[in-house]
Amino acid sequence: MSPIYVLGVGPGGAAYLPPRAKELAAACDLLLGGRRNLALFAGLGVEKREIGRDLEGLLDFVAAVYRQKKVGILVSGDPGLFSLLGPLKRRFPPEELEVVPAVSALQYLFARICLPWHDALILSLHGRPRETFAAELAAAVRQHAKVALFTDGTNTPASICRLLLEQGIGERLVHIGENLSYPEEKLYRGSLEECCGLSVGPLNVMVIVDEKREA
Repeated sequence: MSPIYVLGVGPGGAAYLPPRAKELAAACDLLLGGRRNLALFAGLGVEKREIGRDLEGLLDFVAAVYRQKKVGILVSGDPGLFSLLGPLKRRFPPEELEVVPAVSALQYLFARICLPWHDALILSLHGRPRETFAAELAAAVRQHAKVALFTDGTNTPASICRLLLEQGIGERLVHIGENLSYPEEKLYRGSLEECCGLSVGPLNVMVIVDEKREA
């Protein structure tokens, strides 16, 4: 029986797709992933199934088929960073998983802005109501020289900047990466005040920096 392949595909651009992920995907009978991730393998003649937000349904489906088929799960960025590896490990033993790491969108953004990220605090605001993280985020930005954030359609970079200003955060430099690694990639840089008015596409990540303490 083959393991379940958990394949990191990087930030999205084909140039950042790991060779090992391509190799294992070609050996699979079935690839599962979001639409953008499956598009990276459009020319591959294997069965493909688009997945949505039903995590338990996905895990149930994998459990039902992986003993009969070689299954690859395509994961945006790196599987271990706010991704599917945690839920998969809670359902399947580690020896039944093979994980291929990849460049995350945050790692890519830090590289594009030439900033080390070993000391950054990384948070995800995906699906979180504002009232559940407002105080936590403000405290994190006060305590850490670099805070990196995964955003979503509601918790946008502009709304996050407004929240931090409302929480009394002082001078900070904001970096935002939109459509990273794609031809339409855009990078934004500015103060909290300047970034309050930005309209940024849904595929973005951001980094908030206290330049007085940044090493």
